Amino acid sequence: MIKIFLAGASGNVGKAIIRAIQTTEKDSFSLVGGWCKEQDEDLGILAGVGPLGIKVSESLEEGLVNSKPDMVIDFTSTVILEDNMKLYLKHGLDAVIGTTGLTEEQLEPYKNEVVKKGLRWAAIPNYGLGIYLVTKFIREARKFFPFVSIIDKHTNKMANAPSGTAAALAKAASEGKMGEIESKETYPGVLGGKIEGVQVLSQRLPWPGPYSGHEITLARKDEIIKISVEDYTSDIYMDGVFLTARKIKESPRGVFYRSLEEVMEK
Repeated sequence: MIKIFLAGASGNVGKAIIRAIQTTEKDSFSLVGGWCKEQDEDLGILAGVGPLGIKVSESLEEGLVNSKPDMVIDFTSTVILEDNMKLYLKHGLDAVIGTTGLTEEQLEPYKNEVVKKGLRWAAIPNYGLGIYLVTKFIREARKFFPFVSIIDKHTNKMANAPSGTAAALAKAASEGKMGEIESKETYPGVLGGKIEGVQVLSQRLPWPGPYSGHEITLARKDEIIKISVEDYTSDIYMDGVFLTARKIKESPRGVFYRSLEEVMEK
């Protein structure tokens, strides 16, 4: 049984994780603590599964010390994530982290410390199986399709643009020769931004619920491929999150997974 401390317990993904631990994952994982802005609330009530007798910690560090988890799962915010990760390093904890918005440069010092301390972390932008499969296809298709464009769709409450998922898709699509776009912008930014040379446009609209979508267009002369991945609830991330949590506990010390591809295929 793997004891889990959950940071970001009241978010959409956090609530889904609590529900999963109480149902489909109850034979492998146990929830021992959590932290979010709703201090002293019962984690089960927050997630809609009824009282669990586990209260939200007043501070992240206090919760980590008191609950003595085997692993932290963190789906908080880019704004506080680096401070959180410093605490996980300080207390020598393995971690599964959702990393919307952090760059490779920001993560590099944490990766070095994880290796140095012999910990096991996954810091992955998207735990959805759909994005994992699409990413594999993009890498293969780009050998033949030189043009690529990504539209990143989230609600207007999304903290950052682009999403970490869009950045990861762009990185996967950046390998290989890029097609030349001859159009010149007459209004700044109308062609979107560039991530590793890949065109990315972020849309932020009042979509209902925890919606997220990513549309990838690949093109060569006379042929276009369009792929759309749309997620309507946070439940779709649970397979990837708990598969990753299991993988971490089986992995040699000093690993730092950055994609679901690495988790699935190493």
